[in-house]
Amino acid sequence: MRLLSSILNWILYSSVFAGFCALGLSMATESLLLATNPDGNPGRLVWLTPLHLFVFANTLLIYNVHYGIKRLPAGASDRADWSARHRSVHPWLIGLSAIASGVCLLFLNREVLLASLLLGVLSLAYSLPILPFIEKKRLKDFGLLKLLLLCFVWASVTTWLPTLQWGKKFNHYEVEFLLRFTLMMPLCIAFDIRDMRIDRQNRIFTLPNVIGLPNAYRLINLSLLALIALAIWQYARYPILHRLIGAFAIALLIKVIIHYSRKYNSDRYHLLAIDGVMILYALLIIVPQVK
Repeated sequence: MRLLSSILNWILYSSVFAGFCALGLSMATESLLLATNPDGNPGRLVWLTPLHLFVFANTLLIYNVHYGIKRLPAGASDRADWSARHRSVHPWLIGLSAIASGVCLLFLNREVLLASLLLGVLSLAYSLPILPFIEKKRLKDFGLLKLLLLCFVWASVTTWLPTLQWGKKFNHYEVEFLLRFTLMMPLCIAFDIRDMRIDRQNRIFTLPNVIGLPNAYRLINLSLLALIALAIWQYARYPILHRLIGAFAIALLIKVIIHYSRKYNSDRYHLLAIDGVMILYALLIIVPQVK
């Protein structure tokens, strides 16, 4: 059991799990982009493309930069303590993922390269103190902006990049972007709720600290309602039933998981259960299309 626990911690805290979340959501977008071929026949999913590896590697890169430079006192969180005990893991993963990303860039089109440059700068500015301000030098220090930035980057990486790579028009799939944004919103708020005490101590006024805990949970409920409404809108445009059912099922599951997060406030629960929603959502969309 100790070995299994150590393996699980490594997968979660090294951000390998987050990489698979981003990869799964990207493939979920591709399942819509490729759902119908020009001849009207159902399309097939494409596996293991350079874009897939690029999304996985860059997620690994950004998160390991973030946690590699993050310093919290001992006992602040399980993840912080794990990073302190495994300091060499982050540099190794940063190096490997940077090399993998560089190789993948050779096989991606120019539009993806330009979009990735923008998203990469935003992601690094989130963690690194590169902003020209006296006190707030990272985007994450702007508490309210932090939430919107995370949702935007995740939605862009997992919808905009696949759309560009496959040469599709974004205005045909903008609802998919909005769906992904509203999917990420309650998940990001849940993490902000978990970190309320630490953020308050560091004078990072995230949304739950500004509007209060009850209103934060109300916003989560509104986000889930928006997710359902957007799923219905998407179904009206692209009547793929399993995507609609998947959105309804995930909205209900998020509600349940976040309810129990009030009791189970550990890093492992949030990463495995709350982040795990992304992989489950992707599977509910991808598996019915596998042939």
